[in-house]
Amino acid sequence: MRCIEVDMPRLIALICKKPSISEEDFISYYESSHAPLIESLFPTLKGYRRTYLLKSNMLNDTLPLESDGVQSQYNVITELTFDDEEGLNQFFEMGKNKDVIEAIRNDEANFLDGEQTIMYRID
Repeated sequence: MRCIEVDMPRLIALICKKPSISEEDFISYYESSHAPLIESLFPTLKGYRRTYLLKSNMLNDTLPLESDGVQSQYNVITELTFDDEEGLNQFFEMGKNKDVIEAIRNDEANFLDGEQTIMYRID
């Protein structure tokens, strides 16, 4: 496993599955189809980590949290890591390519709710 340096540029995306598919099918599709697609389209991507937020692992009912049944709408936190700012900038430039956009959107339509996805840069 590669250690991620603190000063490496990183993005996180909070992603929701399509309501019509199960958590298991969402994870399976992401790992077997979408992740390899993203890795093939973005060669400057040095780290691509997914942390799945399974409903069965929520601790709200076992911890003294004042959430009153609040459920997370997100199913995965995806972290993208780059060696440097140049790699991050190349990622953004590739993301403007119409063929890349079309390939990603067509694939995402199979398993996630793109309108709910939010992305942050984290430092």
